[in-house]
Amino acid sequence: MNLTISVSDLAAARKLLTRIRFARLSLPVLSHVLATVDAAGLTLAVTDLDHWLETRLPAVIEPFAPGRFLIPAVALKAAAAGDKRSHAHFVFEDTPDGPKLTLTVPCSGMNAVSVHRPEPADQFPARPSAGGAIAHLPCETFAALGRVAGLASTDPTRHVLNGVFFTPERGGELVATNGRTLALAPVRFSGHPFILPSAAARVLVHPDFATRDAAICQETSDGNVVRVMFRSGPHTLLAKAIEGTYPNYRQVIPADHTAEAVIPETHRPGLIAWLRSLSGRRGSVVLRHDQPGQLGITLEDYDSDSETVSIRVPAAVSGEVPVIAYDPAHFADVLAIGSALRFTDGMSATLLTAPDGNFCVLMPTRCHASSAIHHATAPPTTQPAAA
Repeated sequence: MNLTISVSDLAAARKLLTRIRFARLSLPVLSHVLATVDAAGLTLAVTDLDHWLETRLPAVIEPFAPGRFLIPAVALKAAAAGDKRSHAHFVFEDTPDGPKLTLTVPCSGMNAVSVHRPEPADQFPARPSAGGAIAHLPCETFAALGRVAGLASTDPTRHVLNGVFFTPERGGELVATNGRTLALAPVRFSGHPFILPSAAARVLVHPDFATRDAAICQETSDGNVVRVMFRSGPHTLLAKAIEGTYPNYRQVIPADHTAEAVIPETHRPGLIAWLRSLSGRRGSVVLRHDQPGQLGITLEDYDSDSETVSIRVPAAVSGEVPVIAYDPAHFADVLAIGSALRFTDGMSATLLTAPDGNFCVLMPTRCHASSAIHHATAPPTTQPAAA
């Protein structure tokens, strides 16, 4: 079987397919891409057993005949690295020594030829089923998914938090939490509630999915969603839902507040960048309203008593803002979603809201009393947030 495929199409397909980290899998057959030729043309698919991702792309197939063969990850990488506006040529043969794949791709005007011995295609896992009714999912859902997914837990012992919770409550909500922060985005979703793994979310926020409406199909067993299929244009993702009951996130959302501070949009990126620059340092940042129209934010470094790192940010303040401490990385994560901070007191969760209805909950850390007193009596040298 001979296939000729545009290098640009292969490069785009590889960018999507590598959202499933199949090349790192230890089982040899899973580190391949399944190429399937049928009446619809050419489909490339990868799987890690929990997810199945496939994409259709145009190809010249000679002679045309239905069939399947595997492309090693290194061969796909080489084909996608060919000259722009050129074509890669695959020749697949069944030989007495097993499958043989010959790749020819132009590189700097010269034909680079590589020969590969892929695993037999019949050893590749079968495509999972996806029963259930098909519903419409607007592309705005994927944009919302991209905003909240980063706050999902990566702790393997907290399995149900290792993804994004889709719920039809209040017309549809996406929720993610790591136990210290929580993000919620309103969406239009009316299906069964389920927990989407973070690995699946990483695929769905790719522009190939996120820029168009999609179809969603949920397969259920005993009333619980076990697998979800998303189809957007030529791309399809099937993902196992995370088993378990998502915690009652509503109970950690503050019902009211006594003070509010709104950070201008012009200063929010600079503040986020400053907070991220503190990565690797042990400590919390302490926020206080110590000057009219400004918030002072100081790093409380657990490893150094001699160095002071701080920043001063303009803010529209109402009420009495408490002295409160946060983990700097978590503070940066939630500021990426909302910039209106609503406080109850220095020990309770802070609510951050955005004009589009998205919001986050940020749990405070312990603020050393000596640090709070010291900085209240002798404010440190500060730098303004970048506009």
